[in-house]
Amino acid sequence: MKSSSLTLLALLLLASCAAPRPAAFAPAAHPGFDAWQYPGDGLMATWKATSPYQWVGFYLPAPCHRDSSWAGRRAALEGMGWGLAVLYVGQQVFEGAPPPDTTAGTPIVCSRPLLTPAQGRIDAADAVRKAAAEGFVPGTILYLNVEHSTNLPDAMVAYYRAWMEAVVENGRYVPGTYVHRRHADALYVVAREVYGARGQGAEVPPFWVAGGSDFGLEKRPEAVGLGYASIWQGVLDVPRTWGEKTLRVDENVARRPSPSAPLRAAPAGR
Repeated sequence: MKSSSLTLLALLLLASCAAPRPAAFAPAAHPGFDAWQYPGDGLMATWKATSPYQWVGFYLPAPCHRDSSWAGRRAALEGMGWGLAVLYVGQQVFEGAPPPDTTAGTPIVCSRPLLTPAQGRIDAADAVRKAAAEGFVPGTILYLNVEHSTNLPDAMVAYYRAWMEAVVENGRYVPGTYVHRRHADALYVVAREVYGARGQGAEVPPFWVAGGSDFGLEKRPEAVGLGYASIWQGVLDVPRTWGEKTLRVDENVARRPSPSAPLRAAPAGR
């Protein structure tokens, strides 16, 4: 007994000298981060061991996110234990700023004039194809990224509705929404209409809401002020250091440790 007690005491002393671990969070608050470019396997492995974050935003190559650094990293990230929130940056309003495709001779694939229902269906098919190529399982939630703008033009609503409808009709994945709090209610109404019309029942459309105030990694997503929020992005472009590795990130909290994981079993789809 004396030897066992000494061994236990030694283990406790070693644990007290180890690097401090992040504070525990309530089960309903699952911290995560997102960054425009892939930070590298080294940082991701270090942060998984030292940071409070449980999941990370995973950007599919998309019309308005031409960077492909996240492509091909799904298996590695899941192998490290990261949960994922899959983002697709479709067409945007670009209020007060020119569209990014302005180089002469290059095809324009990201532009406000492309906010049409036809383009919404094209981009939805692209999102499904890209997610399947990454190996995301059926039922995975794909969040259409709708960036902040002062106004929500009818063209954006029409594009958004068509994208949502096309993903639902395809059947392989579940459409979700990333949107600023300013326009969350308006798009939520559209999403509920699409879900109801397409036989999704009373299932709440997944909404990733940016903005709000008094954000904290211990908060529930609904604390943004919207009861239907499943993710809250409350801090933008801040430097964070964990395990002596620094990165500028957006901080979020989610209802689940892997926000894009299937909510229920889903058919294989097309």
